[in-house]
Amino acid sequence: MNTQTAVNVSTQAAPSGLQSLMDNVIVSYGLKILGAMAVIVVLLLISKIVANIVRRNIIKNAPEGSKHIDKVGKLIHDIVFYILVIFSFFVGFEIVGFNVGLILGGISFGVGLAFKEILGNMIAGIMMLYTKEFKLGDIVEINADQVYFGRIEEITIRYTIIRTLDLRQVVLPNMTLISVPIKTFSSESLIRLIVPFWTHYDTDVALAIKIIADVVNSFGFVKEKKNTKVFLSNFLDSSLEFKSMFFFDPNCGLLVEQVNGFLYEKANDEFNKHGIVVPYNMVTLTFENNQQKDLIVQQLDMQNPDMLPTSGANSA
Repeated sequence: MNTQTAVNVSTQAAPSGLQSLMDNVIVSYGLKILGAMAVIVVLLLISKIVANIVRRNIIKNAPEGSKHIDKVGKLIHDIVFYILVIFSFFVGFEIVGFNVGLILGGISFGVGLAFKEILGNMIAGIMMLYTKEFKLGDIVEINADQVYFGRIEEITIRYTIIRTLDLRQVVLPNMTLISVPIKTFSSESLIRLIVPFWTHYDTDVALAIKIIADVVNSFGFVKEKKNTKVFLSNFLDSSLEFKSMFFFDPNCGLLVEQVNGFLYEKANDEFNKHGIVVPYNMVTLTFENNQQKDLIVQQLDMQNPDMLPTSGANSA
């Protein structure tokens, strides 16, 4: 009788212990977490597939001859993928039983402090993609912590790569590009350039203006030549300054620095042919009397004997 009673008690205790184990909070949450992780993994795989499909469709439907379409497709791919990744984690939180609303509030505060720059760059990348203020391949001048001049080589969701004239790669955060002045040189069909020239004060002004205008209009990258203007703009310490204003085709394959170089090279040849001197900085000293002049020249002669004539020659 006692043995049967013990068996019945042990039989009743076993389900009770199993039920207690199943009701354990840790086990319950553990199972939910495992389920949420499995769902997140599946959703991440789906996110990657969807992002790849979007990228392929963009490349497939792009107009024929579109430049850099692969890089644009990659940027949109990244945007779609990261949005779906965030959505996947929110689904996982819901499965575990977390209040997504509270999570969003906490994340928005924490992320806003810790990842302000990263999120700002991502939003800026999206804005740049849709506003199309500038695009891949454009030649730009960016006034950031210093002036960067070059061609836009790549635009990602967080940063933009500029290839400068010396072939250096400059990586700029997208937030920088939407918050500083940017001058474009290839998105327009024509831009107006202003190139200065300098001559000696003895120069025939009318002749210099004609020579500079002829030099500027002699190049094929100068457009609407009838609108080219050259004028005397300033009296500098040692020279006359002329400015030439003309329309330039920024898509001709030349950079502004190269254009200036071609103009200066040809202008120098024409100036030499016509006896026009390009001056350098000069300082004129005026002495009150010859005695003061001899004293100063003698002092300079002693300090720099290789740069000045002998004192005897000066006094002569």
